[in-house]
Amino acid sequence: MTARRAAPEVLPAEPPTLETIRSPIAEPFERFQTELDDAFLCDVGLVGTVGAHLHRAYGKRFRPTLVLLAAKGFGAVTDEAIFGAVVVELIHTATLIHDDSVDKSLLRRGLPTVNSAFNNDTAILMGDYLYSKAFSILVNKRMYEAMDLLADATHRMSQGELRQIEQKNRLDLAEKEYMRVIDEKTACLMSAGCELGANAGGADGKRRAALNRFGRALGLAFQITDDLFDYLGAEKVTGKTGGNDLDGGKITLPLINALREAPEGERRDMEDLIR
Repeated sequence: MTARRAAPEVLPAEPPTLETIRSPIAEPFERFQTELDDAFLCDVGLVGTVGAHLHRAYGKRFRPTLVLLAAKGFGAVTDEAIFGAVVVELIHTATLIHDDSVDKSLLRRGLPTVNSAFNNDTAILMGDYLYSKAFSILVNKRMYEAMDLLADATHRMSQGELRQIEQKNRLDLAEKEYMRVIDEKTACLMSAGCELGANAGGADGKRRAALNRFGRALGLAFQITDDLFDYLGAEKVTGKTGGNDLDGGKITLPLINALREAPEGERRDMEDLIR
């Protein structure tokens, strides 16, 4: 009898770093960083002050990396891809600032949030500034397809956030309803960014749609993982205070599954504690 061969290891021992993932787009990413810095040039001094804080506390640049990699995958990284990456990062940062303000969060990546480091008024208005700056860039660069894509994404993101507020403390929330919220508030910007990059790289409609689906799946997985970390107390990993979702009445997948799988008595005890 032939000995069975061991299955090859599918995953690396350690996940690759963002720097490794960015290696194919190292030069375009440097230009993206320069253009992003330029977006914070303003005669209002507070914009630069808050911008410097944002660079430290909000700066993983994961979504613009997706935009640039998608463009690179289908051709050269064009100006459209670079400015698209800038706009996606500005929109994403604006949503984080507003989310932290709404949630009254104190930490992000282990550093004070804008609302904590400055104040709530500054956080709200800085988020507004970044949204408006993002769409100003799209207009100035005549990136009308990207504008259409990102206008729809930001509209859906707002709907998702409002829907989540509407569902606050709803212990009977179905998994399907939760998935709709995270599709809107998180996945849609990743899917739009991937499609934007593919389009800038010259992809046809079929491949653009494929990148859109990839971004959506990645965004859903990203948000589910983030929601799980809130219960695991993984502050060293996330840089955020654990338990914020539960304290804020956000019903996420870990809680939905726990309530569904728990014996009746334990479920009632959990519901009493949450209420």
